Amino acid sequence: MSSSDESVGNIVSERETQFVPRSDDDEVLWEVQEITAERGKKYRVKWAGIDPATRKPWSQSWVDKRDCTDQLVAEWKSDEKEEEARGWKEAR
Repeated sequence: MSSSDESVGNIVSERETQFVPRSDDDEVLWEVQEITAERGKKYRVKWAGIDPATRKPWSQSWVDKRDCTDQLVAEWKSDEKEEEARGWKEAR
């Protein structure tokens, strides 16, 4: 395994996080509202829709980073920066 394929701590290679569309995506993918947390090679996601059995929102779960689209990741990174900026302003 080359060094570009490995992750060190929280540093994860682009290859591990890049979503690759597939022909059967419409049949096997579930809609995500947003990424709510990040840990190593995974994101915690908030699923769209309601569980028909409980009539409540689906439980959040951890998914591989490579399973999240570039748009979801960009929104997560943007939200993180906004949170950091707010925290910095509040600390002043």
